[in-house]
Amino acid sequence: MDVYKEQNVVRAQTANDRFAKAAIFVIGFIVCFAVFFLTAQFGVAGLGLLLSGGVLYASYRVTTGFDNEYEYLLTNGEMDFDKIIAQRSRKRLITVKLDTAKEFAEFTENTELDTSASIVSADDNTGENVWYLRVDHKELGDTYVLFTPNEDMRELMIKFFPRQLQAELRRQG
Repeated sequence: MDVYKEQNVVRAQTANDRFAKAAIFVIGFIVCFAVFFLTAQFGVAGLGLLLSGGVLYASYRVTTGFDNEYEYLLTNGEMDFDKIIAQRSRKRLITVKLDTAKEFAEFTENTELDTSASIVSADDNTGENVWYLRVDHKELGDTYVLFTPNEDMRELMIKFFPRQLQAELRRQG
């Protein structure tokens, strides 16, 4: 039986993200008006209007680039983690084979990660319900993936873990 499960998680905006978006928007408008008025003084207002539109469009593209979400896709023991930027582009963060999993647990303040391992962050940025998956990745080596799976996703994932890890998770609760 084939297993296919998809979950999307929207990354929460931080105060720094909101400040950066507002600053880019304000700077974009200031540059837009400055370009328009400078070109208007030299008698090329049409060019100024075109350049101002370009500045506004660039500001829009940069500010919407802060609107990210993550997609977790589980297909028959292989899990893909993608980053979706402003619903216009997608970037594959990592693909892991769940049969290489070494650890799977909830990530808390007290969780200590091996500092020599690679870390891939694909969580919702709220700090709640964050889990980590430690795998042996073919390119990155020992890797932690931080993400925010729902209960259905966690239950499906566990079925593909090595038997030893499955037994350990059952003992824990």
